[in-house]
Amino acid sequence: MTHELQTLISALLPSTSTVHLTALTVEQDAVVLQLTATAPTASCPCCTVPSSSVHSRYGRHVTDLPWGALAVRIHVIVRKFICRNASCARRIFTERLPAFVAPYARKTTRLITTLRAIGVTLGGNAGARLAARLWLSTSASTLLRLVRTAPVLATPAPQAIGVDEWAWRRGHRYGTILVDLETHRVVDLLPDRSSASVASWLAQHPTIIIICRDRSDLYADGSRRGPPRRCRWSIASIWFRTSARPWKPC
Repeated sequence: MTHELQTLISALLPSTSTVHLTALTVEQDAVVLQLTATAPTASCPCCTVPSSSVHSRYGRHVTDLPWGALAVRIHVIVRKFICRNASCARRIFTERLPAFVAPYARKTTRLITTLRAIGVTLGGNAGARLAARLWLSTSASTLLRLVRTAPVLATPAPQAIGVDEWAWRRGHRYGTILVDLETHRVVDLLPDRSSASVASWLAQHPTIIIICRDRSDLYADGSRRGPPRRCRWSIASIWFRTSARPWKPC
């Protein structure tokens, strides 16, 4: 393999300095890459004490982003180290490659990030159809699982929310949706449409000072019952736009 080709392939790999390309095989529908971990030491995941004592080696098979119409399969050789901390309960551990692949994962970190973004944007079935057009082998259930396991960013407690009903199954079962009016993001989904559930949720979130709702007596009752008395509340009701009447705040 020439130096120019080695440089090009290394640039296409996930950005990490802890693995080295040792071999490449081009098959009919895929590119198979052989990688080897090269870090001189590894830290124990339990006690974080670094170790350079190699116990053994084994191979991991992971999938990366495709190169055009060719799937990319990676066989990476990682090592097991001996923990030198006598008080640590873990005697042997496998080195981690967090910038490349998560522990026990079968896909690279950047492939999981891409699939999760598709799932968040389009959902399961539509996301799977788009992924297939992009030569990403996945399924609707995998996309939904990645969305459910996505890390939740810390956000400040909401102060203004919108409350309305939404359909679990249209015409049969309805729940309640709560939206942060400042960030325009869904805060929570309640399993039913009742004043008791709204009141219970509001009692657990004393930072709410503004509620925007329709003229439903159910949500009006839940709004009155839910807020603690020490909090100041401003309940806003609105008419929804129709062809016969404009917006009319109340």
